Amino acid sequence: MTAVPEEPLLDQCAVCGLCGEPCRYAHTAPGEPAGYHCPSDCQPAAPAAELETRVGRAVMERLCTPAGLARMAAAEELLRRLGHELPEPVPLSVAHAVRQWDLVLDEAARRSAVRESLLSVALSPARGRPGAVRLFFAWRRPAGRLFDLE
Repeated sequence: MTAVPEEPLLDQCAVCGLCGEPCRYAHTAPGEPAGYHCPSDCQPAAPAAELETRVGRAVMERLCTPAGLARMAAAEELLRRLGHELPEPVPLSVAHAVRQWDLVLDEAARRSAVRESLLSVALSPARGRPGAVRLFFAWRRPAGRLFDLE
């Protein structure tokens, strides 16, 4: 059985879209994938890996607007001219940012991006699609504002 992470990615921000209770990260049974569960059991658990990937994509798509990406590239170039290299290049596009989420960012960086941008995400069953989950986001600020330097 996989150990429960010290701090699940969506801890304190995933809520049940039916009853409003905070969802908890847990395994349903040994060998089963982890999921986010409503403590009231008013809907089935949402698979954690799929949910975290969908939330990560939404966060990166919201944070990495074309204007924000241009400002990050300018900042990276300035740092390079001053002799500082970033451990990872800034994303060149939204698709690049999503790939970095999937392949490069560690759990601490992902958690920081989620907590910086997202107040909560409500999980609700999708009508007419058994087992599918709809996501409703409550954002902390307007799109693209995380990287505004003004």
